[in-house]
Amino acid sequence: MPLKYPNSWKYPIGTTQPAPRDLINRFIEIATDLAGEHKDEQSIIEIFKSHFGDNNTSSSASWAVSDLQKAMDKKSQNAPVFIDNFWSALETVRQIGLITPPKEYINSIITEMGLDFEIQPPELIKRRSDATISDSLPDATKDTTTKPTYTKGEQIGFGGFGTVYMASRQTTVARFDVAIKVFHPSSFVQDAAKAKIRFQREVQAIQRLQHRGIVPYIDAGFDDQGRPFLVMPHIRGKNIRDAATSTRPRRRIELISEVLDALDHAHSNEVLHRDLKPSNILVRETDSQPIIVDFGLAHIIDQLDNTSLTTSLVGSIGYIPSEVIANPKERSPLHDIFSCAVMTYEFMAGRRPDPSSYEPLNAVSKDFSQLDRVLVRALGPARQRHSTASELRGDLLEASKYLSNQN
Repeated sequence: MPLKYPNSWKYPIGTTQPAPRDLINRFIEIATDLAGEHKDEQSIIEIFKSHFGDNNTSSSASWAVSDLQKAMDKKSQNAPVFIDNFWSALETVRQIGLITPPKEYINSIITEMGLDFEIQPPELIKRRSDATISDSLPDATKDTTTKPTYTKGEQIGFGGFGTVYMASRQTTVARFDVAIKVFHPSSFVQDAAKAKIRFQREVQAIQRLQHRGIVPYIDAGFDDQGRPFLVMPHIRGKNIRDAATSTRPRRRIELISEVLDALDHAHSNEVLHRDLKPSNILVRETDSQPIIVDFGLAHIIDQLDNTSLTTSLVGSIGYIPSEVIANPKERSPLHDIFSCAVMTYEFMAGRRPDPSSYEPLNAVSKDFSQLDRVLVRALGPARQRHSTASELRGDLLEASKYLSNQN
């Protein structure tokens, strides 16, 4: 059955997106894979051909594939019609008993190709977006009042789930510089509906956080390509590791205590970070305030297993406690507490600790011996670890009193 969509999409006036060549190739692959599962391969290809307007029977299965490509090429100038033809063909072969890809898989391919359409049977819809994210300034002749347009600048961060850019938004009053994190759509296509709910939940939870040590979200949503994005103020400063190593040991403890105070606020509001590391904490150059800049991964980590957790894409294995490596679904403030303990040791020793074989900081400086007592506990098994960020903060500040006045 054909999908329902506005007639204006069928007869465009130079505005409808064409189907990219890669989309044609991917759809042909799906058709040939399905044909390979049927005793009469050519008959399946003929079904696809007929839905793209070619009702002539090809001389062989291989010629049928070639004829299908030609038929698809003719329909490729109008993406919605092209998608409709393919989906209708899938429904036909589904009726004769073949197991066809679900709409979620087809939508993931459409999104990957940069098209803003989505199959929601019985309709083909245009994906609603909250903002336009562009590599260049918007066309001043076009009306952009319906949604904001962010112009990307240089890349300032990268991870397994997204990329952070400097960006700006130009209004009739001024230009506003921000940082924008654009998530990779692949994190959302396995179960797009479930992922969107998690994303909404996480953004709404972080909106409740009001703390000097946590960067707020200015904007969030999905762009024209279906990519989730977060917009934050751009914090000018060093990451906390670089800031800490260039200052006195007592100041290093003060920096991490500020982070723990921010975490205590987040945890009291039932928000976990679960990916704390030095690159996610900036020390603002104007007032030396440490600010956690990325709470945006907590919802996505739900999708990880203990294999993907340890890949280079995550890049934070040294800050993840053993109980989470064993079970990535583990959700607890103890994860963030462990990460802060790792950073504290790192700031004092210049290297990350080995929790399975703790090397005392006393070997670095006798002044650090009181810190060892605190960090052995904080880096240890979950059952003995500090139960709250506030508790670890108090112990670290108490131990810092024993640092000499020269430090």
